[in-house]
Order: sequence, then structure tokens, then C-alpha cells
Amino acid sequence: MKKVILFVVFILFSTLTEAGSFRCGRTFVKVGDSSNALIKKCGNPVRKYSSKEMVYDGGRQQRIGLSNWVYERKGKKDMIVSIWSGEVIKIEID
Repeated sequence: MKKVILFVVFILFSTLTEAGSFRCGRTFVKVGDSSNALIKKCGNPVRKYSSKEMVYDGGRQQRIGLSNWVYERKGKKDMIVSIWSGEVIKIEID
């Protein structure tokens, strides 16, 4: 019974971690980290590209420009880290 509970907790933790962070070496990158911290943890991305995204700010819709940094992971899908104003605001699996 304890093994089943432990397994369920592990799966839930893995899912939650994947949504807002990813492992880079021995450290985690998470939403809210600075772009400088991202570079220190993971190095330079394999490529960068820009995009526009609609966000709600103070009750009004606003279009912002994002810098998207792509990090390759061996044997796994790439991670796309979106940066705005020098801060990680979104982490996605490619």
C-alpha cells in the first residue's frame, strides 16, 4: 500500500514539476528565474526566436514580445523557455 501511495505522489510531483520547471544538470530552472540565472544553470540555448503573445495586465489585454530560448535535452523533447523583461515567464515542451 505504501508503495502505491509513494508512486502516486511521485507521478503527481513529476507532472507539477514539468509544468513550471525543468532540470538542467543538477539544478532546476523555474518560472520567475532571471535570464542570467537561466544562462548560469543551462548555458546558452541552441537557438532563439521572437514571438508575440496576448496577456491580460491590469484587466486589459496587451500584446507583448517574447524571446523564446530553445534548449535540447538528450533523448527527450526540447524545452522552450519564454523570456520577457529579463525573466522566465513560461516553460513548454516542444
